[in-house]
Amino acid sequence: MLVTDKVITMSESEWHQFQDMTRAPWHPRTQDEFNAMCDLGTAMHRAENTGGLGEVFAQNCQRIKFDAHGVANFPADKRKLEYIRLYGHSPSPEQLAEFMESSTSKGTTGLSLVKNHD
Repeated sequence: MLVTDKVITMSESEWHQFQDMTRAPWHPRTQDEFNAMCDLGTAMHRAENTGGLGEVFAQNCQRIKFDAHGVANFPADKRKLEYIRLYGHSPSPEQLAEFMESSTSKGTTGLSLVKNHD
């Protein structure tokens, strides 16, 4: 994701990841639109309790927002998302390091590439 003169540009894969996380109806053009879509995604996940983990998904929507300095935590860290998918909560830095170490020692990263052909 790039921000140039306050205009956001996303690759197609970033857009799909953002849309999957927030169910955004269009590409956000500005940081304010990006943050508003994150807020809507948060509300939607809490209301629907998505997959029984609505609050976790809601917190993830909040974590990717732009801060007061114009810094966003997006695209999301796939390692953390995989940990959350497996354990239902965000890892501490130590838990994430242990998770990555155990995944690497098994010869896998704990992640897989999935192509969605809609």
